[in-house]
Amino acid sequence: MQDSLQLAGTACLIQKDSNAYYHAQTNFIGSSGLKLINKKSVFHYFNQPPQKQSSTLVFGSAYHTLVLEPEQFEKEYYCLNDCEKVAEIGGANPRATKLYKEWRAEQEALNEGKICLSLDDYQKLMDMHKALFSNASIKQLFSKGTAEVSHYVDYAGVNVKVRPDYLKSKAIVDLKTCEDASPEGFSRAAANYGYHLQAALYCDVLEHATQEERLFVFVAQEKEYPYAAAIYKPTEGFMAQGRYEYQLALDKYTQALNSGLHHGYEMYAPEEAQGVIELDLPAYAYKEKL
Repeated sequence: MQDSLQLAGTACLIQKDSNAYYHAQTNFIGSSGLKLINKKSVFHYFNQPPQKQSSTLVFGSAYHTLVLEPEQFEKEYYCLNDCEKVAEIGGANPRATKLYKEWRAEQEALNEGKICLSLDDYQKLMDMHKALFSNASIKQLFSKGTAEVSHYVDYAGVNVKVRPDYLKSKAIVDLKTCEDASPEGFSRAAANYGYHLQAALYCDVLEHATQEERLFVFVAQEKEYPYAAAIYKPTEGFMAQGRYEYQLALDKYTQALNSGLHHGYEMYAPEEAQGVIELDLPAYAYKEKL
């Protein structure tokens, strides 16, 4: 278990640390926590189950490492290319043989401490990387900057943490994979996943910490061939809505810290209703009478 980080009198701590260390600092709240508070409640935030290491999360982490910190990719991941071994062993089920299992154990020992990627995932990552950097504007965005640096900040009396994907002198670049990188498709994803809250929080917290104003930019890439990518600059309305939502969540979080009360859905009930919430149908469910 990681020790809790303390600011120890300073208003900001900027350091290069691991993604695991960053997420372990639960005495600091980040954009994911604020999104959860707005979408659900502070009760959900303070009672999160341990995150499971799914194949989707592994792929996403590998993608970010390959794009943002390519020098780290081979140190952290390896590809289990067993095509030649399978062909050599032959038979109906070569991966079930003792010979194959011994070979696989040797490969795992040689790559101890690294995360194993399937050949399909590894090839997909290489293809996505090639497609992404074939765009000259995107290639330029991911140059002359710093990747994955954690910022732990006393922001208006609240311990807040942000970890920009790529930080440049005048810009914050955030890398997203998506199903649809078109303007309409990515706009929907931004609304669904709270990207506007994240963008506003990162800009405001980093400006507070560094006294430097930066533009926020999204780089969105589709996860299916031909892996199309696009650059997006949020509008003023996008940022204003994100700012409103993160401040609303911060207020709820602060109230919970000060009171020790972690309210769930009962917060939607009027005070005099003693936790009973009125239930109505959504607008679309009402049909006009004939």
